[in-house]
Amino acid sequence: MTLYKNIEIPQLDLKYEQPLGLFINNEFVASSDGETIETFNPATEESIASFQAASEKDVDFAVKSARDAFENEWSKTSAEERGLLLLKLADLVEREKSLLAAIETLDSGKPYHSNSLADLEQILQVTRYFAGGADKFNAGRYIPLKHDKYAYTMRVPYGVVAQVVPWNYPLAMASWKIQSCLAAGNTIVIKPAENTSLSLLYFAKLVKEAGFPAGVLNILPGHGPVTGTALASHKDVDKIAFTGSTNIGQTIMSLAAKSNLKDVTLECGGKSPCVIFADANLDEAVPWVAAGIFYNSGQNCTANSRIYVHKDIYQEFLTKFKEYASKNWKFGSKFDPFDEECTLGPVISKGQYERIESYVDHGKDSEKLSVKQLAEYPSKKGYFIPPTIFSDVPISSKLSQEEIFGPVAVAAPFSTYDEAITLANDSSYGLASCVFSESARTTGQFARDIKAGTVWVNSSNDEEAAVPFGGFKMSGIGRELGPSGVETYLQTKSVHVNISKL
Repeated sequence: MTLYKNIEIPQLDLKYEQPLGLFINNEFVASSDGETIETFNPATEESIASFQAASEKDVDFAVKSARDAFENEWSKTSAEERGLLLLKLADLVEREKSLLAAIETLDSGKPYHSNSLADLEQILQVTRYFAGGADKFNAGRYIPLKHDKYAYTMRVPYGVVAQVVPWNYPLAMASWKIQSCLAAGNTIVIKPAENTSLSLLYFAKLVKEAGFPAGVLNILPGHGPVTGTALASHKDVDKIAFTGSTNIGQTIMSLAAKSNLKDVTLECGGKSPCVIFADANLDEAVPWVAAGIFYNSGQNCTANSRIYVHKDIYQEFLTKFKEYASKNWKFGSKFDPFDEECTLGPVISKGQYERIESYVDHGKDSEKLSVKQLAEYPSKKGYFIPPTIFSDVPISSKLSQEEIFGPVAVAAPFSTYDEAITLANDSSYGLASCVFSESARTTGQFARDIKAGTVWVNSSNDEEAAVPFGGFKMSGIGRELGPSGVETYLQTKSVHVNISKL
C-alpha cells in the first residue's frame, strides 16, 4: 500500500512527492482497516490521489501518542522553546510557499495567483505572530488578599486537543488552530476535510523538519462520521476546536458533552450583512463588497452575502457593482485556476455545485425576486459558478436567511438607520458584518448595535492575525487569533498561599 505519490503540476512546471498516509508520531502510516478517500480536482473533475482514512482505532492510537508526547516531553518545554520551533516552522513554510499554494489550488480550486498565494502569506503572518506570543499570552496574575495570604493564577494548557477544520481554507484554518494551540503548550490530533487533505499532509513534513517532537502534532484524514465523531467523543481528549457548518458544530458540542464534558471552541456558519449608507464612497465600497462575496468563490463563513443599500444610492450601487464584478471576477479564458487571468475558481465539489445551483434556481423561479446574473454558465468540466446577485430580496426569503456558501449575494434597499440595523440583525447567525459610511457617528452606532463578532468599517473580510475572531449567536463559541488564539487553549488554575505563622 503506497503512502506517497509523485504529482506533477504542469502549469507551474512543478513535480513533488505527496504524502498519503496518516501522520502519527512524526511518521506517515497506513490506516488500520485499509480505508482510503479519493480526492478530486474541482476545476477538472479528475482524480488527484487516494489517501488513508483514519478509523476509530487509529484515533485511539493518535490520541495516545499525543498524550504520551504531552506528559513526557511537550508539557516540560518552555514557552520560549515553543516559540523558536514555530519560528523555524514559519521559515520552512516560506521556503515551500509556492508548492503549498499549488497544492491548495490543485485540491480546492482556489485561483493560484490571487488566492492561494495570499492564503500562504496569512499563514506566515499567523505562524510568526503566535511564535512571538508563545511567552506573552500565558501570564497568570498575583492577587494580594490579606497580610498573611495571597493567591495567584496560572494559565496552563489543556493537554490533548482535537481539531476539525473545513475544506474552504484547508491550510489557513488549520494554521489558525495548530500554531496557536502549540504556542499554548498542548499536543494535537487534527482532522482535515475529506476533500482537501493534501496540503496539511505535506505541511506535516515541515513540522517534523522543524524539530517538533513525535506525537506533538498528529494529522488524521478521514470521514467525518468516523474520525470526527471518534475525536469529539474521545474521553482522553481534553478540548476540541471545530470550524465548519453550524449543524455539525452542534453535533460536535453534543458529543463533547456526552463523553467527558471536554471544552469546546466552535466557529460555524454565517450570513454576514453589509450595510451601505447614503454618504458612502461607492467607488471604494464596490471593490470591497465584491471581494467580500466573490473571493474564494464565495466559500467564506464571513462572506458579506446580504447587501443592504440606502434607497437613494441603491440603483447606482447595483450598476457599479455589476460592472465591476463582470470585469474583475472571472474564470479566465482557460477556466484554469493556475492561469493569472483566473480570479474566480470553481466551488469545491459536485454536491456543493448542485446545492448552490438549487438556490439560484429558487431565485429565478420566484416572482418576487429579480436575478441579476453577471455571467453565463460555462459549458465545460469543473464546478464553476459565475458571480450572481439577486436584487430586491425580502428578508423572509431563504436566500436572505440561509447560508448559500457560494458566489451568490442578495441585495435590498433601506430607508432609515433603524431599518438597516433591523435587517442586518435579522439572522440566526452573527459571525461578521461590514458598514460603509463617511460618518464616524454612523459607523460607531453600527458597531455598537450590530450583533456580530466582527465589524469591518469601510472594508470587508480583511482579518488580521493580531485581532480576535469569532461569532455571536449560531455562528459559534469562543475566539481565535490575537491573544485569544493562545488563551482559548489555556485554562486557569488558582493557587491559594497561606504564609501565616502558627
